[in-house]
Amino acid sequence: MRIDVISRREDLDRLKQNWDKLYRADPDAQYFLSWQFISALFRYFEGQWFVLAASQGARSSHYVALMPLRLKTRMNVKAGIFYHDVHMGGSYFADYTGAVCAPEFARAAMAAFAKHLRRMHWANLHLDNLYMSSGRLRSFLENLEDKQLTMRTLSRINAEDNVDNTKCPSVDLPETWDAYLEQKLGTNMRQKLRRFLRKVDGSEEFRITLADSATINRDVGILLDFWKNRWGPRKGNRLSAILNTNRNVFSDAFADGSLFLPVLWHRDRPLGALATFIDPVKKTYLFCMAGRDESAEIVPPGLVLHAYSIRHAIANGYRTYDFLRGDEAYKYTFGASDKLLTCKVVQTRTRRNLGDRLEPSTLSGIFHEANKNHQKGHKAEAENAYRQILDTDPAHAQTLYAIGQLLADKGDHRAAAAAFGKLLVVVPHLAKGWVRLGNALQALDNHADAADAFRKALEIQPDIQSARDGLGISMVKLSQTGIATTTPRPGCDVRLKAPPLPGKAKPPTLPLVVGRRQPADVAPTSLKQSVAIIDPVHYNSGALPPYPPNRRAGPTFTPPPGRFLPPPLTGGSISDEG
Repeated sequence: MRIDVISRREDLDRLKQNWDKLYRADPDAQYFLSWQFISALFRYFEGQWFVLAASQGARSSHYVALMPLRLKTRMNVKAGIFYHDVHMGGSYFADYTGAVCAPEFARAAMAAFAKHLRRMHWANLHLDNLYMSSGRLRSFLENLEDKQLTMRTLSRINAEDNVDNTKCPSVDLPETWDAYLEQKLGTNMRQKLRRFLRKVDGSEEFRITLADSATINRDVGILLDFWKNRWGPRKGNRLSAILNTNRNVFSDAFADGSLFLPVLWHRDRPLGALATFIDPVKKTYLFCMAGRDESAEIVPPGLVLHAYSIRHAIANGYRTYDFLRGDEAYKYTFGASDKLLTCKVVQTRTRRNLGDRLEPSTLSGIFHEANKNHQKGHKAEAENAYRQILDTDPAHAQTLYAIGQLLADKGDHRAAAAAFGKLLVVVPHLAKGWVRLGNALQALDNHADAADAFRKALEIQPDIQSARDGLGISMVKLSQTGIATTTPRPGCDVRLKAPPLPGKAKPPTLPLVVGRRQPADVAPTSLKQSVAIIDPVHYNSGALPPYPPNRRAGPTFTPPPGRFLPPPLTGGSISDEG
């Protein structure tokens, strides 16, 4: 099974036809895994979302399974290190999560997804609200087992009201409203629904309206205001974010035709509102949120609106009324029975990323945070982050330049020279890099090689004054010691050819003054050692010693959606064989 990683919007858009086909065929698929829901939700998480896509082989262009996920970067304050959390794509917004699969390939695909996740770099994998058949779930969880990992089941029972949010009551709807009343309800509930619906249907004082393009903003506002009055105190400082999120989700659902929002009125006074997602493919109504005027005693708004919605679903040929998460007692009075969700968390035993590396897609975002700390003078935190980046990508040019600056500021000029030397293997045309290298070598009293570094900077950028100044200082020092800069010292006739610059003639060979090659754990002090013999792949083989964890860590880092984290796998889709 081949796994591709989709992380660009244009690639996600191209998946729609494939995604819709899988969705129609998959008995485990539900609204929160539909292309329209996921694609709309992911707009709020640009830079964090990705989709694992399984196909049967390297040449297949058709995917047999898709799993939407999100990657978040955080900072361990105590240890001063960054780590990653992987979440299900719809977590915190969707009542159900999982994957869409062609049924005949589902188990193999879930196993391949798990194996791919084990090859990624993360500390926590949050499997919230998984809804899938037992065979698929077993294939997925078994292939996440690893001696480096622990797995535990999470309780989702609300301590305040004892509601179990792993239980999801839903009603299988018969073909007619009368059959529903007779087959699904007890005598008392049946009589109540008939009485109150008659009262509303035949009244001039009561009416039920459905949100349309002219009223959608008003009706969503009514619903959220009622909900806020009832639940706001319990949500604390999360309330504003919850309201904004639901307003956006409802707006997106209305735009694609999947929101059913009736409002119950008494004359001009709204008594209650109810938001339900409509899934025409799976023939399901999914009740999401209700709000009511807590002071209304004329009719029970919640009961009336649920009855109205169920009757509406049946009349339009729908076969399921899903109350979603939570085993509140009132749901069962409508004839509901439970579906069960799985909630687990998989964690590394060390609480550090698998492989002790960062995901390559996150490096620019982490560098941004590290550089902010550097600018603020939080150098220990910045150095921690720089070293984590270089452990993942030893040739990360921005980081090599920044850590070279930091080390030079600390007075560790040997390590700074090593960093700038590695930088110049990666970007040999960077004039400022040669100046920085020259400054470091100058601080080490190696003026011959410092002069050559400054000359190289001037060759690239003749008007760079700092290189002229540095060269002048080194030439004065060399003239005072009587050391020539045009010929190497006896026994040191090694010459380094500077890397050719794009679009320029090949530069002349630079005469270098070098000593004997030093062991890997000793910092180079010459230009030859700083540039020519540095292996850009193995960062710790040079002169930058391992840095111990910082005792005073910086603030927790949770990158905001779309701010600076690039997609989890930059440049589109990459693949591996699972």
